[in-house]
Amino acid sequence: MKLTALLITAAISAVAASKTITVHFTATDRKKLHASTWRASSLGRLISAPLENVDLAYLIDIQLGTPPQPFTLLLDTGSSGTWVPVRGCGRYCGYPENTFNPNNSSTFVASNLLFNIRYGEGFSRGFYGKDTMTINGAAVPAVNFALSDYNDGELTADGADGILGIGPDALSIYNNPDKSVIPTVVTTMFEQNIIDRNVFSVYFQPVEGTDADRQEKRINGEIVFGGYEDRHIVGNVSYVNITSQPSFENYWAVDVDKISVGKSFEKTYTPNLSALVDTGSTLVYLPKEIMDNVFTDVKGARKDFLGQYIVPCNSTNLPNITITMGNQDFVLTSDHYLITSGALALSDDSCYTYIQESPSFVDVILGYGFLQQYVSIYDNENKRIGLAQRA
Repeated sequence: MKLTALLITAAISAVAASKTITVHFTATDRKKLHASTWRASSLGRLISAPLENVDLAYLIDIQLGTPPQPFTLLLDTGSSGTWVPVRGCGRYCGYPENTFNPNNSSTFVASNLLFNIRYGEGFSRGFYGKDTMTINGAAVPAVNFALSDYNDGELTADGADGILGIGPDALSIYNNPDKSVIPTVVTTMFEQNIIDRNVFSVYFQPVEGTDADRQEKRINGEIVFGGYEDRHIVGNVSYVNITSQPSFENYWAVDVDKISVGKSFEKTYTPNLSALVDTGSTLVYLPKEIMDNVFTDVKGARKDFLGQYIVPCNSTNLPNITITMGNQDFVLTSDHYLITSGALALSDDSCYTYIQESPSFVDVILGYGFLQQYVSIYDNENKRIGLAQRA
């Protein structure tokens, strides 16, 4: 599946005093740049999972069933469907390393509800069920997930078996013919009093150093179920309400008031644009009128045959891009939008960028290239997204 996401592998440690569960991660290089998956308190009980970033690829290890069966899933805020391949799907699922056998779980409950999800560049279908999901040592009974008997199989190229979708619950109506709302694992944790708040946060710390350094297992990020960690942030959290625009109100999406390119170009949007905040996207997608003005003064800037921008890495006039949301400015600098290391690095002289022109079906997508500098907080209770400067 041509799908960007967070890829994580986990080793478990628990902090009983604060009821926090922390999982240490390793990761693998992505094989290519991917498009969006979009289909069309720090106190109390938290479940936190430290991430390791190796060029945008994060996998989370979970277990399903009793006794537990292991899976490695892509973590995706741009969808609300969690699925794993069912035993026997073979070539119809890309020959994943792990498949789920419902007959081997004493806690599995079958459902007649069909599952069908389409991503920006991929799909999966099958049927729903419920079973115990273990994340970072925390057992969560009766979690909804789908058993996929057919998907496009490209996930296996990045070492994933399936997807852990943690978008808003309402987004799940697009995944089944009954238009039923299927609670995500985050909501299920909250309803079962495993976490105190129906909130989660994602913290990135980009990998730096040589390719040899990148092979080491390093802790450089976390997902925290139930809130966020104060140690991850600098300053205050800036909250922006979820958009009320009908096409995007069921997504983790916010309104964009204005976008500026350096001091040379500024565009105010009335009505506001909608921006998807999507950990499952590698890139930052911006409107054409913005992208037409980003690199106009950058000598040597060009596009490759796929339309991805390539610029001189050491150019002194790469502009800042300021995105105004909820009357608050969030700045994307060249330090964040240049890709200077990893599998996608070109050379010392030329760099790919994380920014690209938006497709026709969406205004703005704020993917990893934007989110890497922030802790992003997804608040199901108050229908808002928080952004705080990463420590």
